[in-house]
Amino acid sequence: MLKQSLSSKVSLRVGRIALALQFLLLVAFVGTANANFDGSSMTVSWEFWNTASPGQGGSLIAATDTTTLTASDANSPDISGFHTSTGNDFELWDVDFQGDTITLTYTSIYAQDHDHQYMYMMPVGFHISDAGAGLSPFASVSVDTSFAPMNFDPAKVAFDDDDIWVSLQGSMCHYDMMGGGMMPCDNALSPTGYNNQIVLNVSSVPEPTTAALLFLGLTGLGVSVRRGPSHSAG
Repeated sequence: MLKQSLSSKVSLRVGRIALALQFLLLVAFVGTANANFDGSSMTVSWEFWNTASPGQGGSLIAATDTTTLTASDANSPDISGFHTSTGNDFELWDVDFQGDTITLTYTSIYAQDHDHQYMYMMPVGFHISDAGAGLSPFASVSVDTSFAPMNFDPAKVAFDDDDIWVSLQGSMCHYDMMGGGMMPCDNALSPTGYNNQIVLNVSSVPEPTTAALLFLGLTGLGVSVRRGPSHSAG
């Protein structure tokens, strides 16, 4: 009888610990689920803003180029040679959606001449949005600046539920050494050979139904633990 009582107490304690751990996993799951762009309808625009991007309290002046696409992990990049203004052949960017990552690569620098460099002093940049409203709301956007253009400021990246703004104000990518100590953006350690790449890692809030099903499962487990193990009359 004593052994059975001790066994019941141990089982109950282990069950409570397991329930607590699963609750913590639920909290982590709800807060840090990865976005998955594959198959989603996305819009990418090049925009000029007043003082800052709309995500940071500024306002839109003009969108000079816009592309809507279905993101696909099978394509790399999803957009090749994205124009900062329609029809030009300089200041071009590749835009690539892979899983929960968006990579922006300044490709004009590969031409290696003075017409294919950039320096943006006013508020300009990318506006990336969920065109089909098929994604869960964006919860966070972290920025990998390992090989970003010179003076790119990750603090100027902003987002809301369906939109991401990437301001390039103050950043630059030069082929040759410029005056004032502005270094060229070549970098032998970069996978592209240049500091010309901005990587965004996006997480989203899970669909309510997914979180609800998980919560119901944990609730059922909690009820089972509180009842404790059953014993036969014999």
